[in-house]
Amino acid sequence: MHPGAWLLWALSAGFVAISTTNPFYLLPLLGVAWVVHAACHRSGPQARSWRIFLIFGVLTICTRTALVVFLPDIQLGSVVEAALEGLRLAVLLTVFGTYNTVSDPFGVLRLAPRRFHEPALAAALALSIAPRTIAAVSTVREAQRLRGIEIGRFRSLPALAVPVLETGMEEAVVLAESMDARGHGRGRRTRYRPERWSRRSSTVALASAAAVAVVVWALLRADPSLAMSAFPITWPRVSPVVLAAVLVLSLPAWLPQSASERTTT
Repeated sequence: MHPGAWLLWALSAGFVAISTTNPFYLLPLLGVAWVVHAACHRSGPQARSWRIFLIFGVLTICTRTALVVFLPDIQLGSVVEAALEGLRLAVLLTVFGTYNTVSDPFGVLRLAPRRFHEPALAAALALSIAPRTIAAVSTVREAQRLRGIEIGRFRSLPALAVPVLETGMEEAVVLAESMDARGHGRGRRTRYRPERWSRRSSTVALASAAAVAVVVWALLRADPSLAMSAFPITWPRVSPVVLAAVLVLSLPAWLPQSASERTTT
């Protein structure tokens, strides 16, 4: 699918996530992110990076809640509110992780106009950090096993961390040399073959725009179902229209893929 369609999907899902604290919207959106990842992920280290984002999401919920629990005169509503805010951040991280596994990070670079080439390059490099780090960890762990080093122990972690950091530095140097060889920053830019915008891309783009439109409509109407009350704690309402907008974001997982797309998943 076209990188622009994936970018629109990720931005739409992220907008939905930050617009609500209702767990009956956030948890289905988390399920949507998992379904899209499972059905559309690209092969290689990118696929394994999704679990890292999910773990960071869980840690975000725990950390955000713990910061409130240790406060004096804590109230149950404060704990619930902190947990919901942590859940919202966790879903946002998971959506970002899904986008990282289904789309080529350097697709952002191909979409950017010439004047935004440098910011797009920085974004592409940031998106590629997780898969490159996971690939480096896998390589180092395999090499350590061959040397008889057990990485599972806490004392052996430096034996894993140091080579991973060294590999990252080497890749950064290689990338800088390749950018310099291509004339980056000297007014020249590599031209990329334009991506084809397929019918599947159009369908996903329209579905993503429709989901955003529904949430914007709910925000303008001050829909009470978008936020769960913590003072006092009440059972959250659910709007079937907003819930449908959340679920429609899973459309990329159900649309048939082309032959070229199937070879990368």
